[in-house]
Amino acid sequence: MIMKDRVAIITGATRGIGKSILYRFAEEGAIVVGVYANSEQRAQEIQEDLNSKGTKVSFYKGSITDRNFIRQMMEQVVTEYGRIDVLVNNAGILADNFTSQMTFDDWSRVYRTNFEGTYNCSLEAIPYMERQLGGKIVNVISVTGVLGRESQTNYGASKGSIIGLTRMLARRYATKGIYVNAIAPGMINTEMIEHVPQAKLDNFLLHTDLKRLGEPKEVADSVLFLSGTMSDYIAGSVLKVDGGFIR
Repeated sequence: MIMKDRVAIITGATRGIGKSILYRFAEEGAIVVGVYANSEQRAQEIQEDLNSKGTKVSFYKGSITDRNFIRQMMEQVVTEYGRIDVLVNNAGILADNFTSQMTFDDWSRVYRTNFEGTYNCSLEAIPYMERQLGGKIVNVISVTGVLGRESQTNYGASKGSIIGLTRMLARRYATKGIYVNAIAPGMINTEMIEHVPQAKLDNFLLHTDLKRLGEPKEVADSVLFLSGTMSDYIAGSVLKVDGGFIR
C-alpha cells in the first residue's frame, strides 16, 4: 500500500473532497488525522467507521486560523504517532460576490480561512518534517485561483495566493526533502456546489472538455499521487484536476 503507516493530516476532513482524501489515504494504509471546524457528529461517524476497518484515525476540532490550536494539535499528533509525513491543506470556505459588492467581512473571513489557514498549518508542520528529513504538503486550491472568476473575488484571490505560497515553500524546502505542491480542482460533485444555480453549472460544463462534474475520489487519487513516492521529482507545481476547464 502506497501510504502504509505514513501519518497524514487532512484539514476540512469531514465532508466533500477532504472526506474522500481521508478515506483514500486510509485505503492505502495511512494513519489518518482529520481536522474539522464544526461537524462533530460527522467526525465521530467517520472515526467509528474507519476504526471498525482497522484504520488508525484521530480527529481534532478547531479553526485553522487559530495558530495555537494548530501548534497544539500537531504536537499531539507527533506525541501519539511519532511523525508527520503528509499535510493536506484542504479546508476552505466560500462567500462569493463581485468586487463592487463584496463586504470587507466576507473578504477578510474567506482570505483568513483559505490563505492564512494554509499558511498556519504549513508553517507548523514543516519543522517536524525538517527533523525527520522529509515530508509532503499538498495545498488544495481551485481553478478559480489559477484562472480567476469575476464572481469569486475573495475566493480566487485567496487560492491564487496559495499558489505563491506553494512555490515559495517548495523553493525553500525541496532540498530538505519536503515537497510542496498544489492541486486545483474544477467543479466537483460535492455539497459545496449545492447552492450553485443549474445555469451556472451548465455554463461551467460547456467550457469543460469532459462535459461532466468531477468526483471527489478523482481529486483524492491525484492528492494521493502528490503525497506518495511517485511524485518525488515534483515540487512547486499546480496540478489541475478540472476535466479540461478552459475559461
